[in-house]
Amino acid sequence: MKMTFLWAGAVLAISGGGALASNSKVCFEAEKPISIISPLKKVTGKGAVASGGGYLEIPWDQNVTKGIGSATYTFNAPKAGLYYLWARTFWANGCGNSIKAAVNNTKENSKILGEDGTYDAWHWVGGKARVTLKAGKNTLVLYNSETGVRVDQFFLCTDPDYTPVNIRPITK
Repeated sequence: MKMTFLWAGAVLAISGGGALASNSKVCFEAEKPISIISPLKKVTGKGAVASGGGYLEIPWDQNVTKGIGSATYTFNAPKAGLYYLWARTFWANGCGNSIKAAVNNTKENSKILGEDGTYDAWHWVGGKARVTLKAGKNTLVLYNSETGVRVDQFFLCTDPDYTPVNIRPITK
């Protein structure tokens, strides 16, 4: 956009506006970690109604200690910067309605997602969880913070007003 103004006999040209900043997005499947430590487990097959034919589960078990187990993922970010972290989750009940994830092994990038009241349905949680990514390879670790939860996808974007819906396309 270019605007021209006449001011006291002089010409003043203002350039700017241009295109709005793009929303960089990254999406990957939760059931495809590079490593997994029990009690977390992959669930795949006909009974796994989720994207990619599966999900990751922290099984409901009163004998499972919270804080034991994790799943580690690597993913590529198109550019460095501040991203908003989302997870597509399924809570069976209020006793298991949050997850803990850390990005790039930094304490400030460790986030709790969820603690909402949407049960028995896949839904997205997060958005307020801000993390700093570097361009290229990054790491996300999902920790066992509550049992009885399922995670289908992770999604990160640079637009604070963007809310993912339904199953997202996986980033290539």
